[in-house]
Parts: sequence; C-alpha cells; structure tokens
Amino acid sequence: MLNRMFKSKKSIFIYLMITLLPAIGISYVLALSDMQEQEREYRNQAYKYANQHVNDIERLIGETVSRLDMLATLTNLSADHLDHIEEILTRTHEKDIRFSGFYWGNPEGDLLVGSNGLSAPINVSDRKYFQEAMKRGRYTISPAHIGRVTGRFIITIATPVFQNENISGVLFASLRIDKIEQAIKQNINGEIISVSDDIGQTLVQTSKLPFEGNVYSETIEMSILPWTITAYVIPENESFFERALLKNLVILLVLTHIVFLILHYFLLKQRIIREKEQNERHKIVLVENLAASTAHEIRNPLTGIKGLIQLLSEKYKDEKDQLYFNIILGEVNRINTIVSEMLLLGKPTAHSLATCNINDIIQEIEPIIRSEANYSSIRVSIEYSTKELPISCVKDHMKQVFLNLVKNSLDAVNSEGEVVISIDKEGDHCLIKVVDNGGGMSAQVLRQVFNPFFTMKENGTGLGLVVCKRIIESYGGKIAINSELDRGTVVELRIPLVEER
Repeated sequence: MLNRMFKSKKSIFIYLMITLLPAIGISYVLALSDMQEQEREYRNQAYKYANQHVNDIERLIGETVSRLDMLATLTNLSADHLDHIEEILTRTHEKDIRFSGFYWGNPEGDLLVGSNGLSAPINVSDRKYFQEAMKRGRYTISPAHIGRVTGRFIITIATPVFQNENISGVLFASLRIDKIEQAIKQNINGEIISVSDDIGQTLVQTSKLPFEGNVYSETIEMSILPWTITAYVIPENESFFERALLKNLVILLVLTHIVFLILHYFLLKQRIIREKEQNERHKIVLVENLAASTAHEIRNPLTGIKGLIQLLSEKYKDEKDQLYFNIILGEVNRINTIVSEMLLLGKPTAHSLATCNINDIIQEIEPIIRSEANYSSIRVSIEYSTKELPISCVKDHMKQVFLNLVKNSLDAVNSEGEVVISIDKEGDHCLIKVVDNGGGMSAQVLRQVFNPFFTMKENGTGLGLVVCKRIIESYGGKIAINSELDRGTVVELRIPLVEER
C-alpha cells in the first residue's frame, strides 16, 4: 500500500511533512521537556537530601549545647572540686564517642581538667571562639581545627558558666569531624554529601564526584554554623534523553502514520468523488452529443410511425388489434418524450433569452398542474408572490422545469397528499419551493437524483431532474433537494433576478 502511495514526489513530500518531520520535531521538544522535568526532580531530590543532612547536623549541635547546659549546672555546683568535675566530664564522654573530649577552663582560658587528661598546661585564650564566648556570655562554636589536646580534626563548643552573675569558668565540648562524617554516611541514600566551612575548606566528602556525566546538586547554608551542605545526585541512566526521544518518536510515528492514512483516505475519497463527477459530466456530454446528432433523426421516423399506427387503428377495429395499437402508440409517445428531453438537455441555451415574470409563467401552467392533481385527487396550493420577480430565461424551458418538478411531487404522494408551490423574493434571487408530504427519499437515493438515467419510477427516463438542473444552472441559478423518508420532499430553486434599470 505504501509503495502505491509513494509513486510521486508529491506523495513523498506529503508523507515527510505529515509523518517524519512532525514526529521528529515534536519528539525532540517532548524529550527536552521530559529531560527538564527529570532535572527538576533530581534537583528537588538533591535539595531534600541536603536539607535532611543539615537537620541532622544541627540536631547534633543542638543536643551538644543542651548537654553542655546540663554539665554547666553540675560543674558549677562542684566548681571548687576539680576532681569531681573531671569525673563528671569523663563519664559524659564515655557515653558518646562522637565527642573528642570535654574540658573545664578558667576565665583566663587555662584548661584545668578534661575527660582526656591534661599532660601539659594549655591555654585557649587566643582562640576567637573563646573570646566571643567570654564577650557575649553565651555558647559559641569554633571553626574546624586541630585540637591541642588530642590532635584530632574537631569543632569546639565553648559555654560560659556563671556564678552570681559572674563567669566562674568555661565548659568546652569537642565534636569529632570524622564522627560527623560517619553519621552522615549512615544516612546516605545514594547521594554524595559535601560539607564546607565559610572559608571554602571541605570538611566532609562522603565519596568522590564522577569525572564525566551529569551531576545535579543543591546547596543549603546551616543556621547555627557557618557551614554549607551540598548534596549531589547522579542520574541512574545517562541516556535518559535518548530513551525519551526514542519512546516519543515511536508513539508519534504511530499517530502521524494514522493521521497520514486518514488524510490519504480522505484525499483518495475526494479523488473518487472528482472522478465520479467527471464521469457524470462525460455522461452528460455523451448525451448532449447523442441528442445533437440523433434526436432529430429519431423524431422524424417516429412521427411517421405514429401517423401510420393511427391510420391502421382506424382500419382495424378488432379489440385485440386496438390493444396492440394503443401499446405501440404509448411506447412511441414515451420514445418521443425521451427524445424531447434529450434535445432540451443537449442545447438548453439554443433559444434566445427573454425577461419573464416567474408568477406569470406558473399562472400559465396552473391549469395543467391542477388537472393532473385533480385526476389523482391530490390537493395543490400555489402561493404567488406579491412582488414582481423578473428573470432572464426561455419561458418554455422554465415551464418544462416546473412541470417536471410538480409531476415528481404528484407521483410521490397518495390521494390524501398535498403539494405546495410557493414563490418569494430572497435578496437578489427568486426563490421557488415545491413541497410535498409524500414518502420522501433516503440519503443514498438523494445523492443520485441528478445522475443521468437514474430513476426510481417504473417508466421513468432518469433525465427529468438532469434537464431541470442543467436549465436552472444555465440561468445562473441553483437547485437543491431536501428529503427524508416518510416526511416528504422540498425542492428549492434560486434564480437571479433581472436588475431593474
């Protein structure tokens, strides 16, 4: 089927424009959108991880400060008993390995006792965090540094201890950076966490970042420490864009091919309709040529045959002979009617046009119409227009049109039926309606009524409506038929009016 579609360059171009190019373009845009959405999800995930670890570290610092407050109360009660203070600090240290040590110092910065023991005098008065604690009278946290007692990488929290509104000493707690790193690693869910201080020094790095590929990160600053926590999320699949592009491309190719096939079907259907219309025009041309070349030749011998039959019917009075003569005359008349319609179809504009009032034309044929209706016991109503409705036409042709249409309506209704003829003005056109309440026509029949030689009558020629349409269109008018089964038929004629000078 596709091979038949692509026989021309135009078909290939249409195929490319409807299927491949839109599918590729839209797939690329959708893949980019999916990629951006995926990036937002990874960044949101990174932010969630960073925020989680910030909360964990700040909770650890908060617990440490609370513990120091309790120790400050205990050590303040034993400020004069260093041995007792050392015992309290040692027991506290043994309960939590995250601490490097606890120390008690005087307001001058000398460390007096500690949980690790002091082998030599140590003074921390030069430390900025100690100076801030003494100045502000509340706890302060040091930057990460190497401890003087243990040599470990730590941060120190200094809490002043008051007695009678005076600082009686300072309590120190050192948190091990490596233990903080271990606590972070225990809560890792595949992300990489990096902790940096305010001078850009990396304190914790859970693992190395990859040298290649996409990495999505989010950074959050801590509130109680001048640290920043950065969480890195590595995509599970680096080829997400390619996979999204391929998936969307497959789906869109299916959809665009469906659209292409529908469009191709529609174009093929239109082509069949055009070919059918062309065939119908060829039929009409054929009938025109046939009518022009043979109608007169047929009519002449028909006249002779009809005259001889009439003479024979006068000579032979036998009832059986008369039956045959009547049948022959009926068939001759039928042939003569077909030839007349063929002549009218062949050259509907052969006569010179004249300006006629449509009311007058119908009034002239009203007796014929009413005679036909009375014979079939059918009611006929004619609603003439009160306005002058001049049209340019051949009067005999218009009479033939009206008689054909009324005859069709009379044939369609039963003895209790009704036919209504109305004439009115619609803009610069004359509108004539022939309405009946007969059996109507199906949609399938309605589509074929203007085809030459199509008829639903037993003795019909299939040329009546074709002749009517040809005549009306030759005057620049239009004919339309609306019908429904068991609801009757409406025939509308619209003919341009002659401009008043």
